[in-house]
Amino acid sequence: MQTVQVDTELVPLGERLDVWRSALEQTFGPLQVDPLDGQHLAGRLKTSRREAFSFHSMLYRGMGLWRRPVDVAQLGDEYFTLTRPISGLLHVTQGRHERRLEPGRAYLFNHAVTYRTTPAAEYQTVSVAIPAEALRRRVRSLAPFYDLHAACGEGPGLHLITAYADSLAQGVQRFSDHEYTRLVDQFVDLIGLFLETPRAMGGCADSTTQAGHRERAARFIQANAADGELTPARVAAACGISLGYLHDVFRGARLSVEEKIFEERLLLARKLLIDPLRRGVPVGSLSYEAGFNDPAHFSRAFKKRFSVTPGEMRREAFCQRA
Repeated sequence: MQTVQVDTELVPLGERLDVWRSALEQTFGPLQVDPLDGQHLAGRLKTSRREAFSFHSMLYRGMGLWRRPVDVAQLGDEYFTLTRPISGLLHVTQGRHERRLEPGRAYLFNHAVTYRTTPAAEYQTVSVAIPAEALRRRVRSLAPFYDLHAACGEGPGLHLITAYADSLAQGVQRFSDHEYTRLVDQFVDLIGLFLETPRAMGGCADSTTQAGHRERAARFIQANAADGELTPARVAAACGISLGYLHDVFRGARLSVEEKIFEERLLLARKLLIDPLRRGVPVGSLSYEAGFNDPAHFSRAFKKRFSVTPGEMRREAFCQRA
C-alpha cells in the first residue's frame, strides 16, 4: 500500500508550488502545473495505491494542469481515471476536443495522452485510476473519453459503478489480498460491461468473434511493428484470416489496419527516443529501427502525432533527467 497526502495550506508559501508539483508527479506521473494569474494557488490531495489501482480525493484552485507530449512519453504506465466531480467546473482540452466536467456526473478518460485542465473556480473530485490494459482486455475498441451518464443511461448501471468505486476506496486498506484482487477484477468487469453496450459504442458493437480476431491481430502488429515489411496481408496470414475479413473486423475499431501498424510504429519510436541506452543513436537510425522507411516522413508523422519533433522529445526527456 502506498499513500500520498498533501495540503498546500499547511506548507510555507514559498514552498507550496514545488510541494504540490512533487505530490502530483508522485501520484499521476509527469505533469506540469500552470499557476493562473491573479489567483491564489491551493491544492489538497489524498491518494492510496494498492497494486495497479489508485484511489484519489483531490481539490485544487488557482492553477491549470498540463500533460505535454514529452510527459506522456515518460509515463511508466498507461491508465484511465473514473472521475466524479464533487464541486466546481473543470474545462478539459484533450487533443482537438473541448470538454466540461460537471458535478454530479461521472467520466472515464485516458490520462496517457496530452491534455490541459483549467478549473472555473475551486474544483473538487474523487477518482479511481485503472490500468488501461485491464480495460482493453474487456472493451473491444476503447475510446479516449466517456461521459458515463451517456454510456450507462439513466438506469441503475451508473449507480452500480459509482457505489462499487466508493466501496473499494473505503475498504482498500482492509480487504485481504484475495478479496482485493477479486473485487477490482469485478469492478473493471462492471465498467467494461457498460462500455460494450451499443449506447456507449455509438451503435457500433460487433461480434465476439470479430473482436477476438481484432485483438489477436492487434497483438501481432504490436509485436512486429519494427518490421518495415509488415503489411495488412502479412497480419491476415499470421492470424489465419483473409485480408478482406481483417479489414472488416477493424471497421468497428478506432483505427484501420494500416493506421494501427503506423500507430504502433510511432509508439515504438517514442520509446526508443527516450531510451538512455540509445541516447547516442541518430534519430534517423531509430526511425528505421521502429519500422519506418523514410526518416523525413517519420519526422513529419511524429510531430503530427505528438506535437513535438523527435529531436525535441529526446532533448526534453534527457534534460529532465540531467
